[in-house]
Amino acid sequence: MATRLATADADLLLGDAARSRSRHSCSLALVARDEPWDIDRVMEFVDARLADAPRYRQRIRHIPFSLARAVWVDDPDFDLSFHVRRSALPAPGGMRQLADLVARLVDRPLEADRPLWELYLIEGLPDGRLAILTKTHHALLGGPHAVDLAQVLVTDERAAADVDEVATWTPVPAPGDGVLVLDALMTIATDPLELVRRSARLGHALERATRGLVGAASLSVLRPAGGLAEMFRTTRPRGSRVGLAAFPLAQAREIAREHSCKVNDVVLAVLCGALRSWILSCGHPLSTSDTLRAIVPMAVTSEADGSENQSDATSAEIASALIGMPVGEPNPRMRLAQIARETATQRHPREAVGAKSLARLSGFAPPTLHALASRAAIMLPSESYDLVVTNAPGPQRKVFWGDGELVEVYPVPALLDGQALAVSMSSYAGTVYCGFTSDRQAVPDVEEIGELISSALDELTGTAS
Repeated sequence: MATRLATADADLLLGDAARSRSRHSCSLALVARDEPWDIDRVMEFVDARLADAPRYRQRIRHIPFSLARAVWVDDPDFDLSFHVRRSALPAPGGMRQLADLVARLVDRPLEADRPLWELYLIEGLPDGRLAILTKTHHALLGGPHAVDLAQVLVTDERAAADVDEVATWTPVPAPGDGVLVLDALMTIATDPLELVRRSARLGHALERATRGLVGAASLSVLRPAGGLAEMFRTTRPRGSRVGLAAFPLAQAREIAREHSCKVNDVVLAVLCGALRSWILSCGHPLSTSDTLRAIVPMAVTSEADGSENQSDATSAEIASALIGMPVGEPNPRMRLAQIARETATQRHPREAVGAKSLARLSGFAPPTLHALASRAAIMLPSESYDLVVTNAPGPQRKVFWGDGELVEVYPVPALLDGQALAVSMSSYAGTVYCGFTSDRQAVPDVEEIGELISSALDELTGTAS
């Protein structure tokens, strides 16, 4: 049986987008286990989990003559060993070396004629820990029931030492070209605009512009070229760099209580302070009025759905909010107050889903939320914002990867076309983990932004009574 891609998913695959770093999101998990894993055991665990996510055994098949959108079909040659790979850090392996390896793996293209995901088992970290890097194409996140690979593989309970025998997977035979062409012609007959949508870049540009204008209706006039914004743009992508950072969630919560604001406001203010310090260290002068336009995708519900006693956030959708990051403001208290005012205005006419509701999503939801946020940002004109910032709260209890404990988890955001920096943050088990992806040429020292996070947090702590 073949399932046709949604229009938005098909747009993500136009051109050479399947091989682009801007079309997939990554998650980096550090796992503690008493004994080392071998690659065969990892593959057994992944194979068992994929039974609940059949899309990860499917590939995209294009329609002859491009008569209609492509379809999802079971991959008859599915080879798990191609997707689950092994790597290692040179000794002594530390977080800086891990971030460098992740940057190289992020830039590796996915194979367009295979299922669009990869997993790397990375060894060589101190204390016997293992790193698991998952890479999922945004097209796999289409539909209300789609989840990121990292969410599929994380469980609330420790898996048994011996993986239960998994039933042999048998692919459903894909329809022949004749059937696909006939179905495409029937689609065109019932929807004449389908053929127009397939007119390559013209149709793509028109649809994206239309969705962008609708999605950005609340955005202000596009900023003219030049100035501070140019530090966060690139016209010739040269490869990625990755930075990792973390700070205590309890400290952010205490600041939020002192200033009567949301924890999310504090997290954004910490990032704003780190970006301000980094901009100044680059020798770029700042005036008090300087701001960065950050697209901050939020999970929201409609007024009809959003109630205080909502039991979960499964009905939530991702909407893009434009937040001004006041990097020119030298007073950390004022930076936090300005951000809190801006985020408060984003809760009307639809209500933002609270952190507790998001954390109740099935499984370990942050990887899926980050990927959906990147998808939402892709649909907006890139000139309307300077960088994408995603923040997804996770569970504050320990969860597991196989029979190992998930001890740290860093989101590694997709770097969208034309952007020089992307930031993602997730809270888990009392810690906020930050991932930075940058263009190697435009922001070669992205790890310094992560190093400035601690000082920005201390600045805000100093403003408490």
